[in-house]
Amino acid sequence: MNRGYDQETIERVARIYRSNGDASKALGITLRSFSRLCTKYGIETPYAKRCRQLRSCRN
Repeated sequence: MNRGYDQETIERVARIYRSNGDASKALGITLRSFSRLCTKYGIETPYAKRCRQLRSCRN
């Protein structure tokens, strides 16, 4: 069982999936672990991306 995820894998999953939950399930890790990995690598989570897009549409 591979528990080490590189930055490219996390970036790809964050880009492909629409929610943090779906992305974490695809990797087979918890939601919190996915969030921590995104923070560690400086990657915008799907949730943060959606919030940013909604804010830009509302302004």
